[in-house]
Amino acid sequence: MNMDPRQAFRNFFKFQLENGEGLSELKLNEKDIERFINGAEDDPFFYDKLDGFLKEFIEDHGDVYGMEFN
Repeated sequence: MNMDPRQAFRNFFKFQLENGEGLSELKLNEKDIERFINGAEDDPFFYDKLDGFLKEFIEDHGDVYGMEFN
């Protein structure tokens, strides 16, 4: 099954923004979610921050997922 990477991004973030426990406090409506996705999709700053978060999370918790770092 091949999925367009942009559609995969949109689906993932739509799901996360609609169902994220901490995000529910923001009470985002459908338009807000769509605006965020449209903005983040091509925003290099967003990807830089996301990359930094993932790197730090993996460094801190990767062993929980069986990751080994040499």
